[in-house]
Amino acid sequence: MTAAHQALSGLRIVDLSRWVAGEYATKMFADFGADVVKVERPGVGSLTRGWGPFRDDAVDREASALFLHLNTNKRSIVIDLATTAGRESLLDLVATADAVIESFRPGQLERLRLSPDELFAVNPRLVLTRISAFGQTGPYRDYEATGLVLQAMGGPMHATGDAQREPLRKPGVMEQYTIGRTAAEATLAGLRNVEVNSRGCVVDVSGQEVLLSSADRRASYLLSASYSGIDAPRGTRSAHRGRTTFTGPFRAKDGYVMVYVTNQSFWNRFVNLVGAEAPEFRAQFLDRTDVATDRHEFIAFVTDWFARRPKQQIMEEGMAARIPLTAVLEIDELLDHPHFRARAAFASVEHPVAGRLVYPGAPWRMAGGFALRSAAPLLDEHGDALRTELAARRHATKPATAPRTQPVVAPLEGIRVVDLTVVWAGPGATALLGDLGAEVIRIEANNRMSRQVSAALTKEIAATLGYHAATYPDRDPGPRPYDRSALFNWHARNKLSACMNLDSPEGRRAARELIAISDVFVENNSNGTMEKLGLGHAELLELNPRLIVARMPPMGMSGPMSDYLGYGPNFNSLVGIAAMDGYEGETPDTAGENYHMDEATPAGLAFAVLAALRRRESTGSGGLIEFAQSENVIHDIGEYLLAQQLTGRNPAVLGNSDPHLRQGVYPAAGDDRWIAISLRTDAESDRLSALMAADGCHRIADWTRSRKASELVEYLQSAGIPAGEVLSEGQVLDDPHLAAREWFQVHSHPAVGTHRYPGHPWRAQGMALRFGRALPGFGADNAYVYKTLLQYDDETYDDLVRRGLVTEEQFA
Repeated sequence: MTAAHQALSGLRIVDLSRWVAGEYATKMFADFGADVVKVERPGVGSLTRGWGPFRDDAVDREASALFLHLNTNKRSIVIDLATTAGRESLLDLVATADAVIESFRPGQLERLRLSPDELFAVNPRLVLTRISAFGQTGPYRDYEATGLVLQAMGGPMHATGDAQREPLRKPGVMEQYTIGRTAAEATLAGLRNVEVNSRGCVVDVSGQEVLLSSADRRASYLLSASYSGIDAPRGTRSAHRGRTTFTGPFRAKDGYVMVYVTNQSFWNRFVNLVGAEAPEFRAQFLDRTDVATDRHEFIAFVTDWFARRPKQQIMEEGMAARIPLTAVLEIDELLDHPHFRARAAFASVEHPVAGRLVYPGAPWRMAGGFALRSAAPLLDEHGDALRTELAARRHATKPATAPRTQPVVAPLEGIRVVDLTVVWAGPGATALLGDLGAEVIRIEANNRMSRQVSAALTKEIAATLGYHAATYPDRDPGPRPYDRSALFNWHARNKLSACMNLDSPEGRRAARELIAISDVFVENNSNGTMEKLGLGHAELLELNPRLIVARMPPMGMSGPMSDYLGYGPNFNSLVGIAAMDGYEGETPDTAGENYHMDEATPAGLAFAVLAALRRRESTGSGGLIEFAQSENVIHDIGEYLLAQQLTGRNPAVLGNSDPHLRQGVYPAAGDDRWIAISLRTDAESDRLSALMAADGCHRIADWTRSRKASELVEYLQSAGIPAGEVLSEGQVLDDPHLAAREWFQVHSHPAVGTHRYPGHPWRAQGMALRFGRALPGFGADNAYVYKTLLQYDDETYDDLVRRGLVTEEQFA
């Protein structure tokens, strides 16, 4: 496929970033057809060129696995921005661009005399996306940060790992991919805003706020704390937790498996599977709702059962019994796996220095979608051609500066989205579309737990569920628990709710009628479910050819594992992430589960929908987006796929450490208080050593444990050392930086009262974002949907209500 036939062809993006988040954001544009021009420093280029891994561990700035992965399909030009000539060259380039994505420290563009106003002077329709650790404003604006510090202050790290040990980060640089994916979605939204409002905008992407708003439980934990005043307890995500909730990694005969038993049905199936030849075990544990008294006995039996079987056999037996039980695949197994081979999930391209390597393929599939057209560029490979082009344009008439007033219309105003999603990843994606002004209508059935909450839940039952009770205001599910759960409400902003019982002909007819007058349909149900309901994409596209159908099967719609049952941790295990997780030098069964796939999906799906809408404007046609979530998240470990080919090694389990940085999480004064510290250079190590020596200490943990974490952060940051406290939800709610940036949004709803809600993952000047009502009551918009949109007369609508097919309450 040529760039001219791709969804983002015709766009030019200037990449001023030098690290993973910015480079991944621009890669998403390049891989879908945009002309991405990477501006690099003379002599050294991007930071990722020096990061590796390298073949035979020999540093080669043209063959870093990280750079190779992040910069496919881009062009490279060297420009020295510190010189007058370099500044003029960049302004010439910006004048031809649709967007600029940068990740300098806040204020650096201004110091280079390349401020937003100076860029808009040469291109008033420009989208300028600014990625930083803590945003362009606020008390932490100039804080030093690394991925570890951002995970500590933004991600769910406080609840991750063993409660008796230090909190544990995610492996790799996955937080950077989340930030980059979000920056890409924000930039593409900005480009639509330009088309709608004829003016440019400045997007402020704070890495901390991106992680705080993420679907990897952090947003739901924050809303739970706002509702109940209770933090997610330490160890919430540690291995093998719960009562009859039984989750986490276990050692198999030849590796590890991930089990995710979260309800009574899964529990009984699991007990029957592992106890098939042990009737006493089955008799003891079947139909149990609490195994607190003999849990050690249960775990010992199960651990032995796993250890005597190969992981592939365990997975096959688990899937046959419909249990979320998957093998933990290593990177080398991933590259050669029959499922991914059958789906052509990888692509290869020749690089003049690194040679031919296999890269992650399409993160999702759509008409005009992904193509691997070229390998990452050599430093300044396209400089001569670009300089010739810019010289020819230099004397062209400069555009007049357009007035930059507040826009009236949100970017997706007038776009209708039908939302038939569950759990976190899908609803998180539709929430982002609602933020942009789309009318998002949830289809919800009264005979099912559409919000994953039972109508029968009482305060007494909730009191037996431990932390789960804290997800309700005042720990009380109330008479309508499905309207009061933070696990649903964190992603419910701006949405409408219409009751449609899809088990009935009337419900299916109403759904088809609604989809027929909509622009986008998003669903993440099991493969085949929509076809059984007569809502498969082929039928819907025949009904509405302009419709964009986004389907989100975890392993894709085809392939040997396409019907596998599981949740985020299961599918993380099938793409190599779980094999990297755990405490430093230990094994994956020390980590607990990881929900990164849920974090990675929403912004990616929103980007895909925006790209499809852009394509529809030129072709007039909608189409299918097959968003295989596993193939999207494979990109977040892309450098390890390349490194395995370059070095022959799978990634090690590094815990909180890093091969390039001296860093860790250390105890601070107080009960279970921790601080993350990273040292990037010898100079920073020397400064820390001097600070400790002045106090007579030589070990970091000895020095930190007698001091308050907040004081340590201020002390170290003043010395230019990246440091951040591992923040609980209560601390985040009280954080002065977030207060200064007015990140939390205060909203009221009759079902829950008045509370603070997690804010948007990014913000913009010159573009309208919405945060309307906090949530829809179940069925609250029935009359609007049926009578106004579908034009049902009173008699027909009242008959549906009388028969209990359309209600404002959930029965299940």
